[in-house]
Amino acid sequence: MRWRISGDRYLGILLGMILVAGMLGGGCGKESVPKEPVKQHLNYLLPAVPSSPDPGNLRNEADFQLITSLFEGLVRLNPDGTLEKALAEDWQITDEGKKYVFTIREAHWSNGEKVTAFDFAAALKRNLDPQYNSPYAYLLYDIKNAEGYHRSLDNNYSGKKFGQEKVGIRAENEQTLVIELQKKEPAFLQKLVHPVFYPLPPQAFLASNNAFFSVSGLVGNGPFQLGREEAGERYELVKNKQYWGAEQIKLESMNWVLPGKVEDTWKMFQEKRLDLTSAIPFSFVRQGLQKGQLKSSPLLACYFYQFNVTQKPLHDQRVRQALSYSLNREELIKKHLQGGQKPVWGIIPEGISDSAPGTDFRQKGGKIVSDGDCKKARQLLAEAGYPEGVDFPELELLISENEGHRYFAEKIREEWQKQLGITVNVSPLPWPELLKRMSERTYDLALLGWSADYADPSVYLKPYITGSGNNDSGWVNSAYDEFMKEALSQEQEELRLKAFHQAEDLLMEELPVLPLYQYTKVYAAREGLKGLAVSPLGTGFDFKGTYVE
Repeated sequence: MRWRISGDRYLGILLGMILVAGMLGGGCGKESVPKEPVKQHLNYLLPAVPSSPDPGNLRNEADFQLITSLFEGLVRLNPDGTLEKALAEDWQITDEGKKYVFTIREAHWSNGEKVTAFDFAAALKRNLDPQYNSPYAYLLYDIKNAEGYHRSLDNNYSGKKFGQEKVGIRAENEQTLVIELQKKEPAFLQKLVHPVFYPLPPQAFLASNNAFFSVSGLVGNGPFQLGREEAGERYELVKNKQYWGAEQIKLESMNWVLPGKVEDTWKMFQEKRLDLTSAIPFSFVRQGLQKGQLKSSPLLACYFYQFNVTQKPLHDQRVRQALSYSLNREELIKKHLQGGQKPVWGIIPEGISDSAPGTDFRQKGGKIVSDGDCKKARQLLAEAGYPEGVDFPELELLISENEGHRYFAEKIREEWQKQLGITVNVSPLPWPELLKRMSERTYDLALLGWSADYADPSVYLKPYITGSGNNDSGWVNSAYDEFMKEALSQEQEELRLKAFHQAEDLLMEELPVLPLYQYTKVYAAREGLKGLAVSPLGTGFDFKGTYVE
C-alpha cells in the first residue's frame, strides 16, 4: 500500500528480576536457596493511541499491534518472511489454484467457546459488507464475487454486482472453511496474515456490537487478552490461557503505555520504567546504534522517488539513469540518515522469500539499481543532449511536509547540482495535494513510500503494469506486462519468482522510479528481553515468543 507513516502521565511497573541470595542453615551444611522465577512482565510504549481493536477497521500501527496480539488468523508471518500455520491446521488447494479448503484446528476464544469455520466466514463477509466500509476490504477482492458485493452500492462501479450469498466464502462445518477465488492468486496465502482475514466470535455480530469492541467486552483468540484499561494512560494485556498455543507463551502480563513526548518517554526507558520503546530522540539514534544500545530491524517498506516519464527531459531513459548513477546511496544514507536505514538495490527490499527455502528475493536478485558512478552519469546526460548540465531545464521534486523528507531531498538536490550541474527545486506539499499532483501527472519527480500489506514481490511490481490505478509515472512497457502476466498466472513457484525477477530487472533498467532506501524499525529493548520479533510488515512487535531472562 502507499505510504503508511504512522498523555503526560504514565503508570510504570518496574521489571521484577528478584534474586534471593540468602543462605539457610549453618556450618558446612549450608545450601543455596533456589532463585525465584523471573517475573514474566514487560512495559511497552505504543507508537500511537489505538483507534479500535476491530480487525476489520484498523487504521494505524498501534491498531495492528493491538489486534495481532489479541486475535489470530489462519496463518502467521515469521520475521524472516516465511509463513507458519496458525488457526489453519492444514489446507488443500484445488480447482487449478482457485479453491482453498482450510481445516481449522481445535482452538477456543478467550471465553472458552470454540473457534469455528463459521466465525471466519461471518467475519470475512462482514468486512465486505458495503455498509461497513472496511479500509482493507480490497485485500479480499481475490475471493469470488467479493468486489461485486463490496461495491454493490457504488454508483461508479461498472462491474457486475452481487449479493452476499454469491461471495465465495462458506463454512461446510465447524472445522472446514472453503474460500473460492475469482482466479488463481499465488500470493493468496501471504495475504491471510492481514487482520482483515481474522475471525470474530458470535458476540461481535449482535446489535450491541459496539460494546464488544471495548476492554470489558472484547473476546479474542490470540496469545494475549485485555485485562484492563486506564483511560489515556495504558492498556494491560495478560496471557490468554485459552489460546491453542498457550504453552508457548511465556509472558504473563504487559503494560502498554500510551505515547507522550519523546523526551519524557525516553526518560522513562532510562529510568527503567519502560522495557521496550521505539520513541527515541533523533539526536541519539546514530550514537545508540553504533554503541549497540539500540536495535534496528528492516521493514518491507521502500523510500523512492518516482519520475513522470511522459514529459521532457525525463521521458529519456538516459536522463533517469544519469540521476540514479550520480547518487552514492550508501554514502548518502550513512552521512545524512540516523535510523539504520540501508540502501535498496531494487524496487523490492530484503525480507521477502524466494523460491528456495531460506533464500531472499533481493539477495538473489542482487544489486540492480544504477548507483555511485558519476562518470557514467555525466556520460549518459551528455548523450541525452545535456553535456555538463547545459540547457537542462529546472526540475521540481515534490515531497511531503515532513522535515526529515525535506532534509534528505535537499541533500540529493545538492548532489545532483554538484555531480551533474542541474537544478532541482524541492517543493514540500501536504500529502493529499502531492498525491493529487501525481495522479494528474503535473509533476517532474515526487516522493513515494511503499509498504507491504503482505510479503510478496507482486506488491511492489503490480503498480507498474499498464493500466494500474497506482501507475502515476506514465511508464508503459509491453515486455514488463508479459513478465507480470506470466508471474501472476504461474503455478510453479520457481517459475513465478523467475518472472518477477525478470520484471524487476526491466523496471530497474528503464527506471520510472528511483529507489533510495529501505525503512527500518529502530527500538530500545531492556537487557534480558529475549525472543522479541519485529513484524517485517511494519505492524509492530510480535510478543508470542518473548520472555524475560
